[in-house]
Amino acid sequence: MIRHFVLFNLKPEIEDADRDWLFGQIHGLANVAAVRRLALGKLLDPREEWYKPRMAADYGWCLSMEFDDESALYAYQTDPYHVTVAQEIRKRVSGIKVMDFVS
Repeated sequence: MIRHFVLFNLKPEIEDADRDWLFGQIHGLANVAAVRRLALGKLLDPREEWYKPRMAADYGWCLSMEFDDESALYAYQTDPYHVTVAQEIRKRVSGIKVMDFVS
């Protein structure tokens, strides 16, 4: 299994409606055949003071996905819907980091 993570920050000038539209497009990636699981989450703002120093705050959002294998990951990467959504994401973020893990 491959776990694919996309960490990112939205540009501060992004309006709520634009963010909601973008997140709808991102959730649509779950319909790409190669995707087994998709989740989009916002960085936790810890309530416990002792936990705050343990949290890296470089990125405020994370898209995580699961794929059966590396071939499925590459099929996803070249899927036309993914290519379109990735372009829209890049227009609206100020920082992005992509990582893939094998388990």
